[in-house]
Amino acid sequence: MSASQAIEQAESAEQPKKHQRKLVNAVWEPFLQFKLLMYMLGLTAVVAVLLGAFLYVAFGNLIGSISTSAGGTSYYEDEINMQLIYLFRYCGALFVLYVILLAVVCVAYTHRLVGPFRPFTRHVEELSKGNYSHRVTLRKGDVRMLNEYAEKLNELAVHLETKDKYS
Repeated sequence: MSASQAIEQAESAEQPKKHQRKLVNAVWEPFLQFKLLMYMLGLTAVVAVLLGAFLYVAFGNLIGSISTSAGGTSYYEDEINMQLIYLFRYCGALFVLYVILLAVVCVAYTHRLVGPFRPFTRHVEELSKGNYSHRVTLRKGDVRMLNEYAEKLNELAVHLETKDKYS
C-alpha cells in the first residue's frame, strides 16, 4: 500500500460516516406505525358510523314526511334521493382521501419519534468499539426530549474520550 493510500484511509477513518436518509427508512417500525394507523382508523370508523346513522335518521324522516304528504313518489323525493346518493359518493371519496392522509401522518409522526433511535444505536455501538470521538447528531425536527438525550450521550462520549486519553 502506498503512502497516499494510507493517508486517505486514515483520513476516511477519522471522518464519521454520514448516513444517507432514504425514503425507505421512513418505515422503520412498521408494526408501530400500522398499530397507530389502525387505532386512528378505528376511532374514525366509530365517528363515521355515528355520523352516518344521524344522517340516515335525519334524511329518512325528511323523505318520509315528503312521501306521505304527496301520496306517492314526488319530484322532491326523487331529488332528495339523488342528492343523498351524491352526498354518500362524496363522503366515500373524502373518506378514502382521509385514510391516505392519515396513513402519511402516522408514518411521519412515528418516524419523528422512532427515527432518533437509529443514531443512538450507532453511537452506542461506536462507543462499545472504543471510538469515543463519535457524536450523535439528530435532525432539527426531532423531539426536544430526544435532543437532550443526545446531548447527554455526547457528554458521556467526551468524558470517556478524555478519560481514555489520560489513562
